[in-house]
Amino acid sequence: MSGLRMDHATRGLQARWYSRNFSARFIGMFLAAVLSASGSSAFAVPTCTIASGATISFGTITALASTGDISSNSGNSFWVNCTSDVAGTPALYSSTERTLQSGASSLPFTLSGAAAGGAELPSSYPGMPLGIAKNGSNQTVTLHGKVRAADFKALPSGNYSRPLSLTIEY
Repeated sequence: MSGLRMDHATRGLQARWYSRNFSARFIGMFLAAVLSASGSSAFAVPTCTIASGATISFGTITALASTGDISSNSGNSFWVNCTSDVAGTPALYSSTERTLQSGASSLPFTLSGAAAGGAELPSSYPGMPLGIAKNGSNQTVTLHGKVRAADFKALPSGNYSRPLSLTIEY
């Protein structure tokens, strides 16, 4: 059998996107509730928070002539939570380079909020508007990733990964 083949040991090409390093930058907003000067009451500041443990795993990829593009998504592991007093529309972007790494080898991927291979998630402000309810509960946001077969066919075996930083602005 020609090409790359993956077993669960150390051979093959496994593209995995680890998004544990989410960060959020809040433009003109405080991150948490602030107590008023009187000390007996609290003043809640509008906030949005995002999950910090979501992943997109492309799983096992076998680089054979018959293997096509590989798509995956974050499923329900990624969420955003905005309080009801957030005035603007929360928007998401990522300035992280869109390549998975394994040693000196790199594997490009696309990232979309619509569908695998859909409109690319912006890499800067203003970002992709999130159509979520601003009610203080966790709202699932699905991110889609795609690696093109043409990009992984010639790569050496390995575990390809990348931490990804996301920014939410509102």
